[in-house]
Amino acid sequence: MKRYLRAGKYSLIIMLICSAVLILNSVLPLHLNQWGILPRSTSHLSGILFSPFLHENWAHLLSNFIPFVIFGMLVGERGPKRFLSLFVFFTLATGTLVWLFARGNSVHIGMSGVIYALWGYLVVYGLIKRQIIPLIISLLTLFFYGGLIIGVFPTSVHISFESHLLGAIVGGLTGYYLAKR
Repeated sequence: MKRYLRAGKYSLIIMLICSAVLILNSVLPLHLNQWGILPRSTSHLSGILFSPFLHENWAHLLSNFIPFVIFGMLVGERGPKRFLSLFVFFTLATGTLVWLFARGNSVHIGMSGVIYALWGYLVVYGLIKRQIIPLIISLLTLFFYGGLIIGVFPTSVHISFESHLLGAIVGGLTGYYLAKR
């Protein structure tokens, strides 16, 4: 149980950092969201690292907050070190793929690409590993968050479905690889 709570604590801290960034962005004229991912723009390569911490508004942040903390705790089943290493990997891998393949002329921001990667990881890892705890986590993730699958399709020009789709692919492949290892 301690592993879940420590991973949950780390994921909560990450989302509190996102909250602080949004407060700074709201109070001061910093225009931080310009540092998101602008696909194929070499001047926005830093967006690969920064984009998960940037959110358009409070509704955007809150829609990412709870799933990220829950998925962070569930990934913590394998320990907080696994959560932190997956968070870094998913941030870099999903961000790089968004930079390479997403629609241009729009800045992609938010934690949702990482959330979809965590989601894909949790679903695939449990189904492939076939141990009781990961399998239960996988099935619960599908039951409560199966509706996320809709987010991988283009539904609005203001939502980066590419981040969702590419994150889910990265997470699923990572879950498969780590379960088979």
